[in-house]
Amino acid sequence: MKIAYFTDTWAPEINGVTNTLGKLSGYLEEKGIRHIFFAPAYNTSAAGTDTLPETEETSLKKVHRFPGIKVRISPNSCLAFPGTKLVYNLCDRFAPDLIHVTTEFGIGNKGVKYAVSRGIPLVMSYHTDYCKYLNYYGLGALEPFVEMYLKRFYRPAQRILAPSGYTMEQLKSKGFDNLGIWSRGIDSACFNADYRSDEMRNSLGIGDRFAFLYVGRISPEKGLNLLLRAIDRINQNFPGQAAFVITGDGPYAETIRQAGHENVIMTGFRRGRELSEIYASCDGFAFPSGTETFGNTCLEAMASGLAVAGISSGGVTDYLTHGENALLGPDEDSDALADNLTTLMTNQELRHILAYNARKTALSRDWNRIFDKLLSEYRIVIQENAPALAS
Repeated sequence: MKIAYFTDTWAPEINGVTNTLGKLSGYLEEKGIRHIFFAPAYNTSAAGTDTLPETEETSLKKVHRFPGIKVRISPNSCLAFPGTKLVYNLCDRFAPDLIHVTTEFGIGNKGVKYAVSRGIPLVMSYHTDYCKYLNYYGLGALEPFVEMYLKRFYRPAQRILAPSGYTMEQLKSKGFDNLGIWSRGIDSACFNADYRSDEMRNSLGIGDRFAFLYVGRISPEKGLNLLLRAIDRINQNFPGQAAFVITGDGPYAETIRQAGHENVIMTGFRRGRELSEIYASCDGFAFPSGTETFGNTCLEAMASGLAVAGISSGGVTDYLTHGENALLGPDEDSDALADNLTTLMTNQELRHILAYNARKTALSRDWNRIFDKLLSEYRIVIQENAPALAS
């Protein structure tokens, strides 16, 4: 089996899609499966559509990177629009058995068109609920047009994979078909409580305070306005007793800084062992987003031994259960979030029970099992569609 992936996001950009694709590529190499990625380059400015890509290569993998443009709404992202002839020639040379498109923009769109033009089985994965995002940017009036575009974009797929049952049901209610689930896993060697470090707590300036952690993109759709209001309440009720570590970056970061909370610690993006230590060295996880299609960082926190205070909406509801492995409140309810964060801080017995169950939940989601199921999905799609497409 040879697989070609088309994605508008790739390392060094940090998000759930890039993390998942990086893990997937490693799995495919271990299985001896040849694969190729078409992805943006992040260290070059936009060039002509026929500009030769930067190419990284191993014996089983190629990554063709195309120069693009920065996006104001997401300054860490890069959109590329490579030339059709160039992409088609590169992909023809590889001769894939299946195309997997993971995003909806320039490179993703090129992948859909290539699959259709060559009659190759097409799998597409849905990662981001753009319609939910619109209201956070004052663009709610565009929702019908965005929904229309997404339906047309995904129509050619022989399989559309959602990251959670919640998201799959949302897509089904909007008229999408050929649906399946490609869930997410956790690397328990990278995320576990053994990384807890007093040195890390001291370097962050946490001291003896109870440390809440948020990890992810710092942007309006992540519900961080709720977290700011919850911080106000906790600081009023428990002055000097809590710290809030926020790891990541994005357009809402300056708003958080301007709020002026001395106990909010902004770390920016962190990777590798440093990120593992930040997770394990905090005491609870604050996850105020109700827009997630899955919520990768929530699972990372759970594997690291943290109890979660989150929102009872979105893909996290596939694996978070209120009172069992998390405390959940309604979306847009900052008082409920503040109450749950307070409970985590003040009720040690309950926090330990939630954290124990949370880690059990995380450990049940092994990446290899998830990728095994994905490969099975690929084989089914190829078997079911290759003869029909070839005729």
